[in-house]
Amino acid sequence: MITPTVTITLLGIVTVLIALGFGERVLERMRLNTTAAIILLLAMVGAHFLPELAVFPDFRVHLGALILSGIVTYLLTTTSAQEALRGLLVSVITGAIIWLSDKLLPIDPESSWFTIDPLFVSGIVAGLTAYVLGRSRRSAFCGAILGLLFVDIANIIELSRLGTGQTLEIGGGGLLAAMALNPLIAVGIAEIIGEIRERLHRDKVLTSGSDDNE
Repeated sequence: MITPTVTITLLGIVTVLIALGFGERVLERMRLNTTAAIILLLAMVGAHFLPELAVFPDFRVHLGALILSGIVTYLLTTTSAQEALRGLLVSVITGAIIWLSDKLLPIDPESSWFTIDPLFVSGIVAGLTAYVLGRSRRSAFCGAILGLLFVDIANIIELSRLGTGQTLEIGGGGLLAAMALNPLIAVGIAEIIGEIRERLHRDKVLTSGSDDNE
């Protein structure tokens, strides 16, 4: 289970590293400057301290989820139409895979030798999908958040149709912490794959050049 403490700590560490000048290449690939990145990260931290809003007697929304949704909206509306469309596509694919993993993977971690917490699937899938579709770190970031949000909304619709009578909530039950943590995982995965591919390409070019000189 992803806890707010873990997420806030990691977000704080990343914020400090960026303020110290680390991760400039990643920010450049996300088309963000240092100031904008720090503001977004601080907003993600602050989202955890916001209260829930009772929209209806049996329906609540965590205001932190609205902050994260606003961040994604900002990132998608300040880029090209192609990039925004790619981000939405990554989100839909990520949400669909999370939904399927939630249904197919064992609920009891001890029931199988290999299990993945569905809350971590978002970052993994968004990172891989975004890289395959366009090597986009921004799409990876957005897809990890929206993918989880789409699944949460789908679960609410399902529970509403079943008429369970329980209070429905967007961003509750630790989901907010997962929504804030998985973008870091997604961008990290896309970045690692990109670095590996670039290094392999450089090694191939160097090897080819050495063969030509012989």
